[in-house]
Amino acid sequence: MNPANTLTYSLLLPPLAGAVIGWLTNYVAIKLLFRPHLPVSILGFKLQGLIPKRRKEIARSIAKSIEREVLSSNDIAEMLNTIEWKKEVEHIMEDLVEHRLSSARLKKVPLVGLVTENLTYHLKFLLTKEVLRQIDKKKGDIASKFKENLDLKNLMVAKIDKLDLMSFEGLLTDFISKELKHLEYLGGLMGLLIGIVQSIIFYFVL
Repeated sequence: MNPANTLTYSLLLPPLAGAVIGWLTNYVAIKLLFRPHLPVSILGFKLQGLIPKRRKEIARSIAKSIEREVLSSNDIAEMLNTIEWKKEVEHIMEDLVEHRLSSARLKKVPLVGLVTENLTYHLKFLLTKEVLRQIDKKKGDIASKFKENLDLKNLMVAKIDKLDLMSFEGLLTDFISKELKHLEYLGGLMGLLIGIVQSIIFYFVL
């Protein structure tokens, strides 16, 4: 073989081999985070993916982080105070009064048949006012009981625990799929750079 070609192959091979090995190493390492899902015995050693093995710990860590940093039971309880109760109650009372007073059965009763539009309006106003008064009176107690009875962290843990291993893997990879791909490419890039350094050293040594 031509010495020039031999030198070219000698210089190109380390970067190419390093890129492939670096990418493959990271690819296998990432896969081993999730696989195998169930423990398998190899030469007397039990092998299982790190994430399936520590699934319960990870589920609790995710739920704890979400409750601490994103959404807590207190946050949800405080949202009760932001609801436009007046509009909601008015809408409900309007439907209720209009439906009940306009029913065919009630219209047959002489007294009800004489109910005027003005009286209907006042009835809706009084009912809405009373309901809103009761809501304002009980709102603090409702929020307090809501916080006491809603254990958001354990609720999320229970939901995650119900997922099968494939769904659990999909849940995690949905969030970090791009980052995992970047790690694969980074492994290839690091291998390429190391190979280039080796080729440079080999070239100058020769």
